[in-house]
Amino acid sequence: MLPTDLQILKYIFIEKPIYYTKIRQQMNWMTYQKLQEKLKAHKNDPEIRKSNLLDLDYTVFDLETTGFIPEIGHEIISIGAVRNHGLDSCHIDTFHQIVRPIRPVSAATLNLTGLTRDQLANGRTFVNSLKHFLDFSRGSVLVAHPAKFDVRFLQTMLKRWKLPEFNPAVIDSQVMAEWLFPSLKPQLDPLIKQFKIERRERHHALNDAMMTSELFCKLLDYTMKRDIQTFDELDQMLLQTKRARKS
Repeated sequence: MLPTDLQILKYIFIEKPIYYTKIRQQMNWMTYQKLQEKLKAHKNDPEIRKSNLLDLDYTVFDLETTGFIPEIGHEIISIGAVRNHGLDSCHIDTFHQIVRPIRPVSAATLNLTGLTRDQLANGRTFVNSLKHFLDFSRGSVLVAHPAKFDVRFLQTMLKRWKLPEFNPAVIDSQVMAEWLFPSLKPQLDPLIKQFKIERRERHHALNDAMMTSELFCKLLDYTMKRDIQTFDELDQMLLQTKRARKS
C-alpha cells in the first residue's frame, strides 16, 4: 500500500475525478433518489432518549473498508449487522451485504477480508447497499465497536455521494468498555477473549457484528447493574468518558 501522502496525491489528481464521474452517473437512478428521500425523512425518535435500555431495539453493525481514511477515497466493501432487542443476544435478524467499490481493491485488503474480486464485482452499489441497511436498521439504535470509525465512515461516504446527512442514535460499545472496565484493553479482540465469546473469523463484517453483539449484551447487562437505566443516562455517561479520555 502506498504511503498516506502519496495516497492523497493519487486521490486528488487521479481518482477523485473518476469518482465524481461515476457518482454522477448514478444520481439519476431511482435507487439514489429513494435513498435521498429516506435520508431526508430520517429523524431520531425523541422517545429514544428517555426509553429504558431494555426496551430498545439495537442494530449492531460492522464495516469492512479498503482503508481507514474515507476522505481520500477509501470505500466500504461490506456491511454486516445484527438486530437485537434489549438483552436478547439471540440475533433476531442478521444483515450482510457485499458492496461493489468504484476503485480497485488492493490484494492486501482482499487477503484481510477474505473477499474475492468476483464477489466485489457482483456486489450491490454503495447506494443500494445503504438503502437496504437503513431498511434493516429502521427504528433502532446503532451500535459499533468503535462507532467513531464506522459512523464517521458512513457519514463521509454520504458527503462524497452528495447525499443528505445521517445522524442516527448511536452507542459506541468500545467507549462502554472503557467506562465499565477501565483496566481492560477496549479493543474487540481482547474483550472477546476476556468475556469468553465464541471467536469467529475476523474481518468478516457479519462475524464481527455477531461478536460485537454478544459483547454489547454483556456490557449492557453491566450497565444496568450500575443503575444506568435510559439511553440518555448512558449517552451522558459515555460522553463524560470520552471527555475524560481527551483531558
